[in-house]
Amino acid sequence: MDETVKTILKGMERTGDHVFSNEEGGTYVRLQRSFDGALRKSGIEDFRFHDLRHTFASNMVMAGEDLNTVRELLGHKDLTMTLRYAHLSPNHKTRAVSVLDRIMSQNPPQMEKASKVVSLRP
Repeated sequence: MDETVKTILKGMERTGDHVFSNEEGGTYVRLQRSFDGALRKSGIEDFRFHDLRHTFASNMVMAGEDLNTVRELLGHKDLTMTLRYAHLSPNHKTRAVSVLDRIMSQNPPQMEKASKVVSLRP
């Protein structure tokens, strides 16, 4: 838990010992109804509670966190499952490829070395 979350939780008014509790201070048995209501009110469609795990993993990887740390945070035994969760945005992929462009423009290939062109077509 990071400092932002701790600060927010300390400032929340609660009726019981739990972070999320009903009006009587008891625990929620199912969050689905509340989650669905929040989606309806916000206009979000085609989204499941489980999608939050995918969002978490993707945001962590796109922010530069290594896959093994994300794997540990998600509680996965191996990286195979983590890779299913960590989807990169198209913009993030474009930025990653632009790194190669930047490197190549700083060190362009020497033309005398690249004079022999080979066709890949049959």
